[in-house]
Amino acid sequence: MSGIQDSLLPIFIEETEDGLALVQNLMTAWEDGPLDGEIIEEARRAAHTIKGTAGLVKRMRCSATAKDLEVFLDSFIDKNVRLTAEDIDQVKCLHGQLVELLDYAKQGESEPVEKSFEAESTSVAETIEQQGSDLINDFALPFMMKLHQATDELQETVKPVCCRFYLGGRQYFLPIENVVEISESAQITYLPYGPAYIPGLINLRGNVIPVIDLAALEGRTIDRPNNFFMVIAMQGIDLLAFICDTMPNLSLKAAGHKIDVDSLLDQHSVKAS
Repeated sequence: MSGIQDSLLPIFIEETEDGLALVQNLMTAWEDGPLDGEIIEEARRAAHTIKGTAGLVKRMRCSATAKDLEVFLDSFIDKNVRLTAEDIDQVKCLHGQLVELLDYAKQGESEPVEKSFEAESTSVAETIEQQGSDLINDFALPFMMKLHQATDELQETVKPVCCRFYLGGRQYFLPIENVVEISESAQITYLPYGPAYIPGLINLRGNVIPVIDLAALEGRTIDRPNNFFMVIAMQGIDLLAFICDTMPNLSLKAAGHKIDVDSLLDQHSVKAS
């Protein structure tokens, strides 16, 4: 494991410990009497989270085991089916496997490799692409932003300094202090008479934000992708959305063309109002 995955590992461990505690709550509650449906749902959501976050740090056995637990618990949601002793034994078995796999992560060791997992040595980006947008929405972006927001509990050396992204083959980066969030493509209200580098506006939870096409701002002509991402940036009270054609990454190192949001606002008067 290297690079950003090393940075994510402490958060993966924390998230997984929290999730396993919720699964433990389910097992304890079963011993005490009839189960509340919400307890089952909490354990299922915990397994879902472990599945995704484990995939991001290439803990593929952990991800697959959590998926088995999620699918198993899902069969009891909203069906008024009670877990039998055999059912709870299955939960305990999967929970125990996850505890063992988490211990490898805590010790900084790789998971034991089984044949069925030998082909799973993919990069974080490939894992995200394979599992689709739900992984991006549910795990990758919150996970990365949580890393950014980390306090003294994590070493300063693993906290990102910028957000890097591509548009039309050119790499850009925003200082992390300007980054608000990363979003998948949103509905753009186009401005037919606006400057070419401001194709339109988006409404993000009530905030009207101008969308910036950096390629057009530089006089480059590119084919804007149908499916794109946006990096939402802030300077003072002003918000901007930068289009990018690949998933952005929070990074430990700056690379590419730096975006000076303050200068961009001053030079081009890019504001929604």
